[in-house]
Amino acid sequence: MKQDTIAEFEMDTACPQPEGSGFSWKSLTLFLITMGAVFLCFFMLLPFLPAITGAVVLAIVTQRPHQWITARLKYKTLAASTSVSLVSLGIIGPTFFLAQSLGYRILSAARAVQSGAVERAIQNFLDQSPRFSTMLRYSMDNISISQAFDKSAGFIAARLGTVLGGSVNAVTQILVMLFLLFFLYRDGNLGIALLRSIVPLSNKETDRLLSRLVNTVRATVLGHILVALIQGLAAGITFASLGVSGASLLGVATVIFAMLPSFGAFIVWVPIAIYLAIMHHWVQAGLLMAVGTLVISTLDNILYPVLVGTQLRLHAAPVFLSILGGILLFGITGLVLGPIVLAIAQSLLSLWRERLNVMSKGVGDSSG
Repeated sequence: MKQDTIAEFEMDTACPQPEGSGFSWKSLTLFLITMGAVFLCFFMLLPFLPAITGAVVLAIVTQRPHQWITARLKYKTLAASTSVSLVSLGIIGPTFFLAQSLGYRILSAARAVQSGAVERAIQNFLDQSPRFSTMLRYSMDNISISQAFDKSAGFIAARLGTVLGGSVNAVTQILVMLFLLFFLYRDGNLGIALLRSIVPLSNKETDRLLSRLVNTVRATVLGHILVALIQGLAAGITFASLGVSGASLLGVATVIFAMLPSFGAFIVWVPIAIYLAIMHHWVQAGLLMAVGTLVISTLDNILYPVLVGTQLRLHAAPVFLSILGGILLFGITGLVLGPIVLAIAQSLLSLWRERLNVMSKGVGDSSG
């Protein structure tokens, strides 16, 4: 009798039965607490969104070199440490310090423009050129030249000043990114397994979605790098043709700033055009303004959506809108997150369409 009582107690405690057949208040409370915890985690991670995105992108782009290192070093921790060190020394470090150095130089040039030297140079040119028409001189006399140049130089100075002044934040993001990159290299399989357990999809559908995400990241990053290289090549050729000294270095600077959506290639060629105008090289300044506006700074808007759309088998129009919308919503990380969100939505809609087709076929077969 005593054993039967103990057995019944163990069954009651081990397999508690629900209080009702409906959605109980305890379940509702647990659901709300869970959603609150998830939202809190989201807002805690939001400041590190650039670092998280950068770590995932680097892990995907450098996946094959890391696999080559892992195959030779055998130990996952050693291989992950080696890969992170190579990424730091070969990609992040040189890019960061070169961008900082060039940024300070361009910032100094932009602030020098605001001193009024441009207005004095243009006025001296007009005084020495009496052949200019009366209409042109009237327009130039009634336009605040200093104000126009101050606005453009002030815009550049504000953008660069914000980034250069936030070096501590940039270094923090880089350190967090490298920290996450190490664990993505070492424990990436565990993360994928966790994702599989959470996503309400079959293994085949999950593989398909993950493959889509990986292809999207690679196409987005490699396409952006390719377009930036083309912009840098076009800028370097233009600078060399106009006789600008250091054309190759300026071309490299154009590549770096073209890869940053917050800036763009114009950060490099606009100050050079202003400098040429100050030095009375009006033809070169005009040509650089024309080529910079119509070619250098327009290439990314034309080539990037086409290249990424071709790789993702999507039309260039939605890709272009996803890039712009992603940048407006997420900032600089939206360059990658925008196309990723578009690819996820397209993949999920495709999965739903296939499931509905299967259901409709099943209903048709049963009715027949």
